[in-house]
Amino acid sequence: MVAPCAYDTPYGEGLYRRRIRVVNLSPTHAAGELEDDFHHFRVDVRHDGSTILEARGRFMRGPWTVCANAPEPLRAIESRPLTRSSTGIGAYTAARANCTHLFDLTGLVVAHATRADAERVYDVEITDPVGPAQSSRATMWRDGTVVLEWQLENGEIVAPDPWPAAPLRSGFIAWAEQHLDADTCEAAVALRRVIDIAIGRGGNLDLATGVADVLPLMEGKCQAFVPAYVEIGRRNVGSARHFRDHPELLLADMHLRDAAALADR
Repeated sequence: MVAPCAYDTPYGEGLYRRRIRVVNLSPTHAAGELEDDFHHFRVDVRHDGSTILEARGRFMRGPWTVCANAPEPLRAIESRPLTRSSTGIGAYTAARANCTHLFDLTGLVVAHATRADAERVYDVEITDPVGPAQSSRATMWRDGTVVLEWQLENGEIVAPDPWPAAPLRSGFIAWAEQHLDADTCEAAVALRRVIDIAIGRGGNLDLATGVADVLPLMEGKCQAFVPAYVEIGRRNVGSARHFRDHPELLLADMHLRDAAALADR
């Protein structure tokens, strides 16, 4: 079964979902996948326990044809040390020179490679904003347990404490690293990333022909909007999906790719 088209459900009556699964397939091989309404990426990181030997990204679904080129700039992290922080690879390569989603996923996989845990799964749900205050709810589960739940108005956190004090739009990572324990920080940074991404449900990108059509909103945000891609990037029509009623379809067959990656050694 394939999840229905993202635009089948009117904005304001649906929700956005994302699932991230990171797994240590062996003592020297960590992998992860991310899937949501608009994106599906995978990365396999091979290491020797201290150094990243290979970062092999894979584009599976995304909004633009040039998203298929996302794995290449990620290679800049090879030969660099493993880092326990999911944002640590930012010291090795600029986030905006990479695909936002593959970059974030890779940071989580590299951090997971330093842990003894076999796997970690994050699930995110963000309701469509409604009413004059554009109220919505952002919830994150880690391994099936709710770890964060933010009430949002006009794209800002209004409850519960202490989250309204967090500078969501500027300096959030630094604030999180200063005020939160490592696991909460990792979860909060991952949830903060999708607050704006979920708004993508509010417009039909299938009406755009290519990257140039949305450049005023997205210029400089990620690898897909660098000058070399502006004129050649085209819309992958029909790529956006909706998982409101089918969360079980997110990363449903990742285990098959895990097995294939283990065989390809």
